[in-house]
Amino acid sequence: MPISQQNPEKRLKWSKRSIVDREKIGVFYKEEASLLVALEADKSILAAAKKLKIDSLAYRVGHKAETREHVMRRFPYILVYRVKGSIVEILRVLHQAMRYFN
Repeated sequence: MPISQQNPEKRLKWSKRSIVDREKIGVFYKEEASLLVALEADKSILAAAKKLKIDSLAYRVGHKAETREHVMRRFPYILVYRVKGSIVEILRVLHQAMRYFN
């Protein structure tokens, strides 16, 4: 059986809050570093999200029920997401030092 039939790729959905998170991250890097760094940060976030489409359960269980977390390496962010059927919903893109869902 081909791999694509064993584990079909899921569809990504970005919450409004996660979109705002990405926008704020872009503004921060543009102001504090450069447009190039801002674009690289967003490219890394998108690459991390793409990994979730392939193997959404490979990352750690989240702090809030029914969530999971993908800790990024190059940039200090965590993608907080949940899986519902064939959809992976990115809920937040948070800095690793932030405390959330408290």
